[in-house]
Amino acid sequence: MWEDVALGLVNRGKKEVKAYFKTMFVAVPDLRFEVQSVFVEGDWGVCEWLMTGTQAGDFPGLPSAVGKSFSVRGVSVIQLQNGKISRNSDYWNMATLLQQVGLYKPMNT
Repeated sequence: MWEDVALGLVNRGKKEVKAYFKTMFVAVPDLRFEVQSVFVEGDWGVCEWLMTGTQAGDFPGLPSAVGKSFSVRGVSVIQLQNGKISRNSDYWNMATLLQQVGLYKPMNT
């Protein structure tokens, strides 16, 4: 299972996960994840990352593409089973991404 908490998406099985990433790379062709830190203990791991890219296509659950770049910090919580990922949950701040691409203005500004 691959879960994107911010987008409210759950993908089960290789076919769904592959389709999810294909959609992501269509929306953000220059999508990159830079690993900041990793912690593994037994069958569990945590990876802190920085997601960057330019919204060039429609992103699931977001308004139409605006062509602006973004940089958002996030964390993946990973469960391993027999040396393979059995569960991955990504947590990142949707408001940060929307603000950077000009689709959200915080109330206090």
